[in-house]
Amino acid sequence: MDLHDSAVEASWSSQEDAKQAVIEQTLLQAINPFSALQEDKQPVAERKTVITYSVQKGDTLSEIAYKYGVGLQQLVEENKIRNPNFLSIGMKIVIRRNEVVHTVARDETLEKIAARYQVDKKDIISRNPLLRILPDNLYIGQVVYVPLPRTEPMLAGDVQLRRQIVQAASRSAVRSRSMDWPVSGATITSGFGMRWGQLHKGVDLWNQQEAQTPILAAKEGVVVETGAIRSGYGYMVILDHGDGLQTYYAHMRKIIVQIGQRVERGQKLGYMGNTGDSTGYHLHFEVRQDDVPVNPLRYLR
Repeated sequence: MDLHDSAVEASWSSQEDAKQAVIEQTLLQAINPFSALQEDKQPVAERKTVITYSVQKGDTLSEIAYKYGVGLQQLVEENKIRNPNFLSIGMKIVIRRNEVVHTVARDETLEKIAARYQVDKKDIISRNPLLRILPDNLYIGQVVYVPLPRTEPMLAGDVQLRRQIVQAASRSAVRSRSMDWPVSGATITSGFGMRWGQLHKGVDLWNQQEAQTPILAAKEGVVVETGAIRSGYGYMVILDHGDGLQTYYAHMRKIIVQIGQRVERGQKLGYMGNTGDSTGYHLHFEVRQDDVPVNPLRYLR
């Protein structure tokens, strides 16, 4: 292949990537009920959010305070913690924070929203997991949660801790979003996008073993739904991975996990089936961020 051919191929690849981005953004707007609004006025409501956090292995109080955008001293006082350096696994931490519920208007960007409320753009992205994937694709009517700046000054050591947490988060960002294929040796029989006049919210995966094909957890998480619970999906499993990220496994023949069970990446959930509105043995696999379907191929590695 000469230099001319290489340049042509690179150009074609860039064009295809651009087309795919436009298609996915169009689909996102198509399923947004506010996409046709013309007016620029939007309601803004301030609210106080109360969260109960269960301490995990390796957690520190400072890390929890930074993650949820509240003051360390505030956590200590509200939870009556005598020793901030000692947390037990499973301990319940009550977190109270103020935030604004902002509805995106025409021509608004994250930079404009951040400037309006005088907050850091990164804090808005951190509060809204979907924006970590599509930070430059806001649409009219989209709800964005804006954490208000805390008034309590940072305690000694908080600045250095914050820097360390940000660095660790940036290193693990790609790893945390990646998923394994839920079907080994899978063939994609239908992709994400418009199909038969409506949005196909996931990808269809097939394996020649069909009914004997095990369905595997694409990522570690907790089973939150099982059974024939949603119209058309047949027997399905829904896993919750935290931060609003969930995966759907539909049309299964047999399910071997239970609600509330924690599963590891690659653990067997059941077997491929042909239940629900299905045209043959396959797995319908969805990835949803804040209940919005996104292209699973962005996650699968």
